[in-house]
Amino acid sequence: MADHYIALNRGLQGFKQTDFTTGTSSSAGAGIDLRIIDGAGWTKKDALNALNAFRLFIETAPWVAAAGLDVKL
Repeated sequence: MADHYIALNRGLQGFKQTDFTTGTSSSAGAGIDLRIIDGAGWTKKDALNALNAFRLFIETAPWVAAAGLDVKL
């Protein structure tokens, strides 16, 4: 099994495929990336549910603070 990473390049909106960096290793330059484990049975629906959950987490300032993330809200 391999991990696959998708990172949005900083300052881009994600409207074009070239706005992303993809591969089997995380880029040191990527501040935010998504990791999906290959062969673990994850579906597109699972990924979309996780992305929505992450959005909710980031929008909840006390959760972000409790996690110790340095995100300017």
